Amino acid sequence: MTESKLEKLLKIDGLSDLVLNGHLFAFANIHGDWLQIENPFETAEELLTFSVDLAASARRRLDYSCPFADIAVGSLRYHLALPVSGDRVHVSIRKHQSNRQEINTLLDNPIRWSPIISDLVRTKSNFIICGGTGSGKTTLLRAMLEQVQLERVVTVEDVSELELSIPNVVALQTRQANTDGAGSIDLQRLVVESLRMKPDRIVVGEVRGTELVPMLQALNSGHRGSAATVHANRAEDVPARLVGIGLLGGLSPATTAHLAASAFDRVIALGPRARGINITSIASFELTRESKLVTKYEH
Repeated sequence: MTESKLEKLLKIDGLSDLVLNGHLFAFANIHGDWLQIENPFETAEELLTFSVDLAASARRRLDYSCPFADIAVGSLRYHLALPVSGDRVHVSIRKHQSNRQEINTLLDNPIRWSPIISDLVRTKSNFIICGGTGSGKTTLLRAMLEQVQLERVVTVEDVSELELSIPNVVALQTRQANTDGAGSIDLQRLVVESLRMKPDRIVVGEVRGTELVPMLQALNSGHRGSAATVHANRAEDVPARLVGIGLLGGLSPATTAHLAASAFDRVIALGPRARGINITSIASFELTRESKLVTKYEH
């Protein structure tokens, strides 16, 4: 009964996010506004059981030694969090609004941006999409890649969200360690493995750690048409973000700058969504005389 209540909530028109702060409080983001709603779970035990069972169904570990799990189910992405401080189980659900749409129907301003976006795919440009949470990075990336029908694409993700419908695609997903602490496979390992799968294009769903290092190396060795997303609100924020991630992988700022400048042809920046995906700018990377990575606006 409880799960049917949850399913009913997730069918609300315009709902993009649903968060459960324990079993007492629930909030839905509908058409961009947060509204408090009735929690579909009546007890803390019900919510805990639901979370653990959901994680187990996706072969994800969720217990007090591993209290967080990310799970994708169709168009829904769940983030599950057992109590770390306090006594509430927190469930955050993101509902992707557009799983399969043509670029023209996705964009807020298709007349301006659609020809440019399609040309980036056709010419096999390497690109990185930046934007805040909920701006449509994954949705746009999916729509762009689904224009590629006769090339081999290898995707690397923490949680399977792209789910490309093109025929020659390999979808690699990270794996948590088992109860003995063994068997973990991270994004960095998957990027390395992807290079051995004869890819035409390599796609990292979201760059945020040491996987950036092998990806930059791969893009500098001839894998044209590859892509990634990164959390950054503006195109001019991406260089600092990449340099910071590069430091985690042992790269100096200058090394990251040189690799990124030659790896990515364009940076597609997304703003907050209103009616559709809001492309605010398309830029490229440049190096200053001091080997600092900066952006140059193209469109």
